[in-house]
Amino acid sequence: MRMSELEEYQRRITAAMDRLAKGLDQLNAAPAEPDEDIVQALEDERQANAQLTERVKALKESHQDELNSLRDQMDFNNDRVTQLDMDVQRLRQANEQLSAACEQLRLANAEGLADPKLIDTAVIAELESLRATRAIEMAEIDAVLTALAPLVEESEPEAPAEDDRAEEEPKSGGAD
Repeated sequence: MRMSELEEYQRRITAAMDRLAKGLDQLNAAPAEPDEDIVQALEDERQANAQLTERVKALKESHQDELNSLRDQMDFNNDRVTQLDMDVQRLRQANEQLSAACEQLRLANAEGLADPKLIDTAVIAELESLRATRAIEMAEIDAVLTALAPLVEESEPEAPAEDDRAEEEPKSGGAD
Protein backbone atom coordinates (compact mmCIF):
# COMPACT_ATOMS: atom_id res chain seq x y z
CA MET A 1 0.00 0.00 0.00
CA ARG A 2 1.04 3.37 -0.59
CA MET A 3 1.35 6.15 1.77
CA SER A 4 -1.12 8.28 -0.08
CA GLU A 5 -3.72 5.56 0.21
CA LEU A 6 -3.11 5.30 3.94
CA GLU A 7 -3.51 9.01 4.34
CA GLU A 8 -6.75 8.88 2.36
CA TYR A 9 -8.09 6.08 4.59
CA GLN A 10 -7.06 7.97 7.67
CA ARG A 11 -8.82 11.10 6.43
CA ARG A 12 -11.99 9.12 5.69
CA ILE A 13 -11.94 7.40 9.08
CA THR A 14 -11.46 10.74 10.80
CA ALA A 15 -14.36 12.27 8.83
CA ALA A 16 -16.61 9.30 9.74
CA MET A 17 -15.66 9.60 13.41
CA ASP A 18 -16.46 13.34 13.30
CA ARG A 19 -19.87 12.58 11.82
CA LEU A 20 -20.48 10.00 14.55
CA ALA A 21 -19.51 12.49 17.22
CA LYS A 22 -21.88 15.11 15.76
CA GLY A 23 -24.70 12.54 15.63
CA LEU A 24 -24.09 11.62 19.27
CA ASP A 25 -24.11 15.28 20.23
CA GLN A 26 -27.47 15.73 18.46
CA LEU A 27 -28.89 12.70 20.26
CA ASN A 28 -27.68 14.01 23.59
CA ALA A 29 -29.06 17.46 22.80
CA ALA A 30 -32.58 16.05 22.03
CA PRO A 31 -35.09 16.81 24.80
CA ALA A 32 -35.43 14.06 27.37
CA GLU A 33 -39.09 15.03 28.03
CA PRO A 34 -41.96 14.52 25.58
CA ASP A 35 -43.56 17.40 23.77
CA GLU A 36 -45.82 19.53 26.02
CA ASP A 37 -48.66 19.44 23.49
CA ILE A 38 -48.60 15.65 23.47
CA VAL A 39 -48.54 15.54 27.27
CA GLN A 40 -51.49 17.96 27.47
CA ALA A 41 -53.45 16.00 24.87
CA LEU A 42 -52.81 12.78 26.76
CA GLU A 43 -53.96 14.37 30.03
CA ASP A 44 -57.10 15.72 28.34
CA GLU A 45 -57.89 12.26 27.01
CA ARG A 46 -57.39 10.74 30.45
CA GLN A 47 -59.79 13.27 31.97
CA ALA A 48 -62.36 12.67 29.23
CA ASN A 49 -62.03 8.93 29.75
CA ALA A 50 -62.51 9.33 33.51
CA GLN A 51 -65.61 11.51 32.96
CA LEU A 52 -67.08 8.99 30.55
CA THR A 53 -66.38 6.18 32.99
CA GLU A 54 -68.20 8.10 35.73
CA ARG A 55 -71.14 8.80 33.41
CA VAL A 56 -71.40 5.13 32.48
CA LYS A 57 -71.26 4.18 36.15
CA ALA A 58 -73.98 6.72 37.02
CA LEU A 59 -76.17 5.49 34.16
CA LYS A 60 -75.75 1.88 35.27
CA GLU A 61 -76.72 2.79 38.83
CA SER A 62 -79.70 4.80 37.60
CA HIS A 63 -80.89 1.98 35.39
CA GLN A 64 -80.39 -0.51 38.20
CA ASP A 65 -82.48 1.68 40.51
CA GLU A 66 -85.21 1.93 37.87
CA LEU A 67 -85.08 -1.81 37.31
CA ASN A 68 -85.38 -2.49 41.05
CA SER A 69 -88.29 -0.06 41.28
CA LEU A 70 -90.05 -1.76 38.39
CA ARG A 71 -89.46 -5.18 39.95
CA ASP A 72 -90.92 -3.98 43.25
CA GLN A 73 -93.92 -2.54 41.44
CA MET A 74 -94.36 -5.76 39.49
CA ASP A 75 -94.22 -7.83 42.69
CA PHE A 76 -96.79 -5.51 44.30
CA ASN A 77 -99.07 -5.75 41.27
CA ASN A 78 -98.69 -9.54 41.13
CA ASP A 79 -99.67 -9.79 44.79
CA ARG A 80 -102.59 -7.46 44.16
CA VAL A 81 -103.79 -9.47 41.18
CA THR A 82 -103.40 -12.75 43.06
CA GLN A 83 -105.46 -11.47 45.98
CA LEU A 84 -108.06 -10.05 43.63
CA ASP A 85 -108.27 -13.36 41.79
CA MET A 86 -108.79 -15.26 45.05
CA ASP A 87 -111.55 -12.81 46.04
CA VAL A 88 -113.24 -13.19 42.69
CA GLN A 89 -113.15 -16.99 42.88
CA ARG A 90 -114.58 -16.94 46.39
CA LEU A 91 -117.33 -14.52 45.37
CA ARG A 92 -118.24 -16.52 42.29
CA GLN A 93 -118.54 -19.65 44.38
CA ALA A 94 -120.77 -17.80 46.86
CA ASN A 95 -122.91 -16.56 43.99
CA GLU A 96 -123.36 -20.08 42.69
CA GLN A 97 -124.39 -21.31 46.14
CA LEU A 98 -126.74 -18.38 46.61
CA SER A 99 -128.32 -18.91 43.21
CA ALA A 100 -128.87 -22.60 44.03
CA ALA A 101 -130.46 -21.69 47.38
CA CYS A 102 -132.75 -19.16 45.71
CA GLU A 103 -133.79 -21.75 43.16
CA GLN A 104 -134.65 -24.22 45.93
CA LEU A 105 -136.67 -21.52 47.70
CA ARG A 106 -138.56 -20.75 44.51
CA LEU A 107 -139.35 -24.42 44.02
CA ALA A 108 -140.50 -24.73 47.63
CA ASN A 109 -142.64 -21.63 47.20
CA ALA A 110 -144.19 -23.09 44.06
CA GLU A 111 -145.21 -26.11 46.12
CA GLY A 112 -146.60 -23.77 48.77
CA LEU A 113 -144.08 -24.76 51.43
CA ALA A 114 -141.87 -21.66 51.58
CA ASP A 115 -142.17 -18.40 53.48
CA PRO A 116 -142.38 -15.34 51.15
CA LYS A 117 -140.13 -13.33 53.49
CA LEU A 118 -137.47 -16.03 53.20
CA ILE A 119 -137.64 -15.77 49.43
CA ASP A 120 -137.37 -11.98 49.56
CA THR A 121 -134.32 -12.27 51.83
CA ALA A 122 -132.66 -14.76 49.47
CA VAL A 123 -133.36 -12.56 46.45
CA ILE A 124 -131.94 -9.51 48.23
CA ALA A 125 -128.83 -11.51 49.18
CA GLU A 126 -128.46 -12.67 45.60
CA LEU A 127 -128.76 -9.10 44.36
CA GLU A 128 -126.07 -7.96 46.81
CA SER A 129 -123.86 -10.82 45.73
CA LEU A 130 -124.26 -9.78 42.10
CA ARG A 131 -123.41 -6.19 42.99
CA ALA A 132 -120.27 -7.37 44.79
CA THR A 133 -119.33 -9.44 41.76
CA ARG A 134 -119.70 -6.38 39.56
CA ALA A 135 -117.58 -4.34 41.97
CA ILE A 136 -114.80 -6.92 41.84
CA GLU A 137 -114.98 -7.04 38.06
CA MET A 138 -114.68 -3.25 38.00
CA ALA A 139 -111.66 -3.53 40.32
CA GLU A 140 -110.09 -5.99 37.88
CA ILE A 141 -110.70 -3.60 35.00
CA ASP A 142 -109.29 -0.73 37.04
CA ALA A 143 -106.15 -2.76 37.83
CA VAL A 144 -105.64 -3.52 34.14
CA LEU A 145 -106.22 0.11 33.14
CA THR A 146 -103.82 1.29 35.85
CA ALA A 147 -101.17 -1.06 34.52
CA LEU A 148 -101.73 0.04 30.93
CA ALA A 149 -101.95 3.80 31.58
CA PRO A 150 -98.17 4.46 31.60
CA LEU A 151 -97.76 2.50 28.37
CA VAL A 152 -100.55 4.44 26.67
CA GLU A 153 -99.14 7.77 27.86
CA GLU A 154 -95.71 6.91 26.46
CA SER A 155 -97.04 5.88 23.06
CA GLU A 156 -99.53 8.72 22.46
CA PRO A 157 -98.36 12.12 21.22
CA GLU A 158 -99.81 14.95 23.22
CA ALA A 159 -102.56 16.52 21.13
CA PRO A 160 -105.87 17.96 22.34
CA ALA A 161 -108.77 15.62 21.77
CA GLU A 162 -111.80 16.78 19.82
CA ASP A 163 -114.04 16.11 22.82
CA ASP A 164 -111.91 18.43 24.97
CA ARG A 165 -112.21 21.23 22.45
CA ALA A 166 -115.98 20.75 22.21
CA GLU A 167 -116.33 21.01 26.00
CA GLU A 168 -114.40 24.28 26.07
CA GLU A 169 -116.82 26.00 23.68
CA PRO A 170 -119.53 28.01 25.46
CA LYS A 171 -122.99 26.55 25.22
CA SER A 172 -125.91 28.75 24.32
CA GLY A 173 -128.60 28.56 26.97
CA GLY A 174 -131.62 30.12 25.27
CA ALA A 175 -133.85 29.84 22.30
CA ASP A 176 -132.39 30.96 19.01
